[in-house]
Amino acid sequence: MRISKRLLKIVEMIDKNKVVFDVGSDHALLPCFLIMNDITDKVYAGEITEGPNKKSIENINRYDLDGKVIPVLSDGLQNASDDVEVVVIAGMGFHTIKHILDNCNIDKYEYFIVQSNNDVDKLRKYISDHNYTIIDENIVHDDFYYQIIKFSGKYHDNYDDISVKYGPILIERKDDVFIEYLEYYCKHLKQINKKANKDEYAKTIKEIEEILYN
Repeated sequence: MRISKRLLKIVEMIDKNKVVFDVGSDHALLPCFLIMNDITDKVYAGEITEGPNKKSIENINRYDLDGKVIPVLSDGLQNASDDVEVVVIAGMGFHTIKHILDNCNIDKYEYFIVQSNNDVDKLRKYISDHNYTIIDENIVHDDFYYQIIKFSGKYHDNYDDISVKYGPILIERKDDVFIEYLEYYCKHLKQINKKANKDEYAKTIKEIEEILYN
């Protein structure tokens, strides 16, 4: 079974033998992969509507994973079972993720792995404003640069503006993909700023260069 580089990176961030709930499971691909690769023994594949839920059931049956991957009709985590330890919310926009987080008990779960398709800085700001703790971060290039955040409800002081914008652990680690992303983003902003010449672009370019070269 093949899954995308984005989903593979999410898999790497999940500890073994945890009961996982995958919100908006996209045909249960991630849950099936977790079981088939002995990451865990039980995963819930959550979907909000019946159509995608039927697709999940088709894949569960296709890979003979009945009872190990459990399809659940649920708006976010509203129908999540009490044995869930880890929550994955990936492949959605920030506002959808925020809605899900606003309507669940964060402290009930060991940690969340979230990947927003947009406004990642707003997601980190949300985490910071609620004094949650960023445990880990990763970035992967899979036709697009996806940033993945692992966080828990444990208390953490507010993150500074640069950390919110670019990621405290991504900045600390500065791996090759993160550097590649910053160089791409900086080059893009410089091209825009040749015509726009705005202070906000100049400020962001300076921030990126300080991360890259310090």
